[in-house]
Amino acid sequence: MRRRMIFILFFAIVLPNSGCISSAYFFNRGEIDKKVATIAVLHFKDFNNAEGNNSGDLARSLFEHNLLKRGFNIIEIEKIQFPESLKTKDRKDFSPEEIIEIGKISGADYVVYGSVYDYKSYQSQTSFLYLFSWLELTYSVGISARMVACKSGDVVWSGSLSRLSYSFNDATSEVCKELIRTIKFK
Repeated sequence: MRRRMIFILFFAIVLPNSGCISSAYFFNRGEIDKKVATIAVLHFKDFNNAEGNNSGDLARSLFEHNLLKRGFNIIEIEKIQFPESLKTKDRKDFSPEEIIEIGKISGADYVVYGSVYDYKSYQSQTSFLYLFSWLELTYSVGISARMVACKSGDVVWSGSLSRLSYSFNDATSEVCKELIRTIKFK
């Protein structure tokens, strides 16, 4: 009886939730000395800004917060006046020359920027038996980010990950934390 109960719990709890977990795809070129290096986190491009949930701002804020928690030195970009040609809101990509210029203006050694893909919520029927089924509301968030050296304009780290969760904020937070764990540092 006990084996049967464990078996039922496995199929009822573990298998339905296993689809929500994906692996981060990332690239590292060397290590970052987090005690010395300074990082500026630019705005993340929001590809679904029609929803009005400010996912680009949320991702940037969470990325900055989690980098600080991991011991990295962060430069607050809100206090920096960028020229009109380098406005970072709604930008998906930057040329190496622009990154070098952003580094000179901000005083940062590295710049992090990226994009957010937040998918509309959807309902899926979750059940191990039809009688005990319910509708589940989930959110899917995908983030692609990169860290670029301001002296050379070379990419030193990049990563991409998507997650499902019961709230948009939780999904975004989980993605940011997991991506930051992939950064190699000294």
